[in-house]
Amino acid sequence: MDSAGLPDRIAAGIQVLITGDYPGSSSLNEGHYYVDRSNKFWALLYDSGLTSEALAWTDDEDLPRLGISLTDLNKSDELGSGHTRLEALVRRFRPQCVAFNGRGVAEDYVRQAGTRRRVEMGLQDWGIAGNEVFVLPSSSSLNTHPRLLGRDGLLLGRPGWWARLAMHLGRRSDGQGE
Repeated sequence: MDSAGLPDRIAAGIQVLITGDYPGSSSLNEGHYYVDRSNKFWALLYDSGLTSEALAWTDDEDLPRLGISLTDLNKSDELGSGHTRLEALVRRFRPQCVAFNGRGVAEDYVRQAGTRRRVEMGLQDWGIAGNEVFVLPSSSSLNTHPRLLGRDGLLLGRPGWWARLAMHLGRRSDGQGE
């Protein structure tokens, strides 16, 4: 893999652009997103209702056909200016929502953009290039928070926040994320 990191998995007509941080070495070596088996990303996509089929890291190139795209805020060649590239992607592809996979990634975006926006779990009161922003608990196995408080006062576990995004996007209507 080159020093720029993983290629974006993005296409026209996407509903959500899930934005992670810089990929781990396993992902870089394999050339796919969320390769590490301990990362819960692929299980969360399916269990939350964001996808109707169980997928694996080898399927990351197929996500755009399901209306889901992937990128990382920080590519190794950007030196803290990933926000500019992310904003350009959002302007070009116009997803309904940008979902940060982890509060830390959203906070890094805010820092890079030079704003003082408050970052909490769930739908934010600010957007990127006119598009909604939703902050998810990180899918990383290092995330051990049992429950997190959201901007709207909800206290949910990691699966609940991912289900909440699916409900917000109209991909789930059963209220299981509440």
